[in-house]
Amino acid sequence: MRLTATVVRRTIQPWQRRSLWTSVTTTARTTEECIQQATQQLSIKDPNICVALVSKSFPDYRAVTQQLASHLKSTYTLGCVVDHVPSVQHGISLLIGDKDCVPFHIPDSQERHKVRSISVGRWGRVEDFDRLRFQGNKLNEGGWDSFSTISRPANQVTLPSTLQTQSGVPSFVFMASDNEPDQLLDALDYHFPDSAKVGVIGASTPFITGEPYALFCQQEILGSGIVGFASYNDQSVNELEVKHTSLEPLGDLLTITRCRGNIILDLDQAGATGLLLELIQQGQSARIAKDQEFYLGIYPTDSDDSSKMTVNRITSGDPSRGNMSIDTTADLQVGQRVQFMKRRASDNVHVPAEKMIFGVVDKDYTIDAKPIQLPDTPKVLLDVFGGASENGIIVGRPGLASQILDVPYSVGLPQHILLDFGSQPVTVESIVFMFQGGFVGKKCIALASLPESPNSYDIELGAFYPEDINSTQTFPLPSSENKVQRLKIIFEESTDFYGRITVYKMDILGH
Repeated sequence: MRLTATVVRRTIQPWQRRSLWTSVTTTARTTEECIQQATQQLSIKDPNICVALVSKSFPDYRAVTQQLASHLKSTYTLGCVVDHVPSVQHGISLLIGDKDCVPFHIPDSQERHKVRSISVGRWGRVEDFDRLRFQGNKLNEGGWDSFSTISRPANQVTLPSTLQTQSGVPSFVFMASDNEPDQLLDALDYHFPDSAKVGVIGASTPFITGEPYALFCQQEILGSGIVGFASYNDQSVNELEVKHTSLEPLGDLLTITRCRGNIILDLDQAGATGLLLELIQQGQSARIAKDQEFYLGIYPTDSDDSSKMTVNRITSGDPSRGNMSIDTTADLQVGQRVQFMKRRASDNVHVPAEKMIFGVVDKDYTIDAKPIQLPDTPKVLLDVFGGASENGIIVGRPGLASQILDVPYSVGLPQHILLDFGSQPVTVESIVFMFQGGFVGKKCIALASLPESPNSYDIELGAFYPEDINSTQTFPLPSSENKVQRLKIIFEESTDFYGRITVYKMDILGH
């Protein structure tokens, strides 16, 4: 089997010439109708594995696993809610495997290491305290030999239990995960360095299920953890190609000459942030804005091959010292070649129809950001499977470390805060903010939606312009008797160079 993947606008697209899999994507008004239409196209009614990706545009998807069980007698069912599915956007995408695949499930527990949710500068959740104590005890038991880097916890390379008993090497591994797949990816890279790994981080679902994610595991819906499978057969994966067509280079290749962890101190013996500022100033004629997001393409230590490059956000920089922070859990190395990158201007593009395709959407362009046009008649796409999520996708190319790709393929809108008033819509009279000085939203726009159309933010409550101070500021809004269901506050500009905004306090006054 030849498994090829192409990231088109941060999209991973694998397909097989001789496939052991059957895939189908459908759209209809309800999940029941989608599943019924999809299963009618399947010749296998009792597969080993059924993977379901469901767009979060359905009003309720908590019955999906039961509906699948009633139409398809699969041994193991897994999947998750995504933002949208290929081509049809609103719908369900199914992947059916008959043999040679082994499922796994990693539940959330205190033994599970998390490197993204717990970090410097973030408040820990109460439920994470036991996890931190457990990890501290593990370090005491294992000693410093188990500690290899400040960017990652003590090494844990144990495979899921169902994979430990398998002989041979999987051709590829698929997973649907919350935002903490790093420990599993480390284990897979350690045991199966030449296997391809693909997957998706589930879409955010707190307003629907009350949980951050919705993962399918048999007939359960889980709010966290990882579900997936490993495909074992006698055909090897030859190539997994990743392209970053939503980004374009800014300047020439540079070499890391000083770094520590995920911090770059010098590039070509000069301050990293200063070099980026020079490139931005040179590009003013090309309309490069200072508050635009920038990225860093990082090459392997032994290669300048752009197909092996990983791309991460530049999260902060100190112009006076030259230091630059990169959004990565991997330690950077002196001698690595890097490339500054910026987003191309492009329209919002949804995931197209391909054999198997995954994508990343901008957090402000998710499918629930505007009213959904439900189809009048069902539509079926054969041999198409995949989905897009605002939280990222997973790609592990043979011979390279696996990573989460989370650079959206569409032009990003400004940051925003979204409030839902639940069962009691309110009339908003004023908004109170306390920012951190230096990280203030300079121009803010308040939009609202009505209870009958909560995803349609067509009520403009007004704009306001906070001062760059630490004090509490109150902003009255024009009088309106509309009872609003949701309030969306958009920060169009920031006083910070990198567009960061820090809110210490926020109150909504009204009745």
